[in-house]
Amino acid sequence: MLTNVGIAAIALGASLLQSVSGFGFGIVFMALTPLFIPYTTSVGISTILSGTLNLVILKRCWRDIDWKQLWLPVLFCLCGSSIGTFMMATAPSPIYKRLLGVFLIILAIWLSFFSDRVRIRKTTRNAGIAGVVSGLCGGLFSVNGPPMVLYFISVIEEKKTYLATLQAYFIINNIYLLIIRSASGLMPEGIGLSALFGLGGLLIGSFIGGKIFNKIDGKKLKKIVYIVMVVSGLWIAIHG
Repeated sequence: MLTNVGIAAIALGASLLQSVSGFGFGIVFMALTPLFIPYTTSVGISTILSGTLNLVILKRCWRDIDWKQLWLPVLFCLCGSSIGTFMMATAPSPIYKRLLGVFLIILAIWLSFFSDRVRIRKTTRNAGIAGVVSGLCGGLFSVNGPPMVLYFISVIEEKKTYLATLQAYFIINNIYLLIIRSASGLMPEGIGLSALFGLGGLLIGSFIGGKIFNKIDGKKLKKIVYIVMVVSGLWIAIHG
């Protein structure tokens, strides 16, 4: 019971962050939940809840999806997701749990110092690279946001179009990940109750986040998240 309450609390905080800043659910969820539940369980629940949150957000802006910008990264992402899922199915999860720790540390440093300074040109090569890396990270860590956030924010100028296209991208990838993980036997049994607790926290967090969107300092919130990522990443990388 306490574990499910913890999952709900983490989902609440993670969804609040994404509702305020546009992304971050998977990062926070995967930084904290592997500390007290099995890694594969964290990945499975995160995929389910991430897709649900994307639907909640997309409900407000689906008419603004830029389909021309969406289809190419999605195709490459599905390839990367397949590779990441295959790697997880053929090697023990502790390896990827430690890799997640290292990934979180590198990601926090990147987001803190470099993400606002880098702009990516709209080319087929860049769309492919962003899609493959995003899919690979999604397959291994259930954290597929940062590569596509960086790409879409560079090639899509209008704010609502960016948000809608990004959420549509996440939904397609999460549905695909659920299918191939289930087919590969990587979706743990008995996670339904934990996912329901997480869903409750998610809905509360997204509601609160929507209310305080214009009142909170998003930059300060992100800095707190980056600190959590580094500390959690160090713990996971050292202790596995």
